[in-house]
Amino acid sequence: MRMLRWTVILACLLTFLPMSAALFGGAPDKAAAKAAKKARVDQPVTDEQIKKVEAALPAQATVKPAQPRKLLILTYTKGARHASIPLAAKALELLGKKTGAWETTVTNDIADCTAANLAKYDALCSDQCTGALSDNEAIRKALLDYVAGGKGWVGVHAATDVRAWKFPEYHEMIGGVFAGHPFKHISVKLDDPTHPLSAAFGGKGFEITDEIYTFREPYSRDKLRVLLSIDWESCGPMNGANREDNDYALAWVKSHGQGRVFYCAFGHQEPVWYNPAVLRFYLDGIQFALGDLKADTTPIAKVTPAPKPARGPAIAPTADPPVKAQQKK
Repeated sequence: MRMLRWTVILACLLTFLPMSAALFGGAPDKAAAKAAKKARVDQPVTDEQIKKVEAALPAQATVKPAQPRKLLILTYTKGARHASIPLAAKALELLGKKTGAWETTVTNDIADCTAANLAKYDALCSDQCTGALSDNEAIRKALLDYVAGGKGWVGVHAATDVRAWKFPEYHEMIGGVFAGHPFKHISVKLDDPTHPLSAAFGGKGFEITDEIYTFREPYSRDKLRVLLSIDWESCGPMNGANREDNDYALAWVKSHGQGRVFYCAFGHQEPVWYNPAVLRFYLDGIQFALGDLKADTTPIAKVTPAPKPARGPAIAPTADPPVKAQQKK
């Protein structure tokens, strides 16, 4: 009888514990976690964060602007809202101000992407704008026409997380759509070391820790001038591969009509925005999108002779966080 009594008590406990976790603040289910992430409230950028960004900023623009430039940074999201959005916006604002390369306006309102308002700016930056951003046909058309007509588009990290947006023309314009983020600490190779936008890294591959995005169609080396990618052979075994060809681009440029597109996957983790080489890379990419820094957008697969990549360092899958990527002197 005693054994039977303890068996009944144990069975009740096993039944009650999962219920109590749900009732009294236990681990949320996946749907609740996703909803919480979408509803995340932006935290203000601190003075300490600003000081760290300022310490890493380049002293001057890579090229002198042909005219005063204006950059519109959009932070609007319908999908997951990244905690790094405010820091990224502030870093790019400070980058433009310090170098004199552009003047920044930041908005969290997709209604600011009308044709009339976009016409005031030389480039639009999607600061991790995720999800199905708008069903308004006028806004959708304005975004495409804006770039095709000769302006620029800059994508930061999660700007490619728009697979929920049934807007294939936009996917084609930006160059690729988010497929996952299975990796964290990686070795990075320069696919085109002599390209003007690769200069920030001094002709050498590097290692970095971040939330590393991977991409699916329309991503293709036949369409994009890939600048950086994971050096797969230098990373050692890594779990989570989601491409059979192990081609994991991290940054690219492309033309869209008469306009210019620059995308960089870095920017999720806070220390990325304190990295001088990454900030220089964003400076050059934005100056390219604005129309001041001239750079070839011929797709990397069509360049003859093919560029010789600068390989990244060999790392172990469990390596400690790396030192800063090397910066051009």
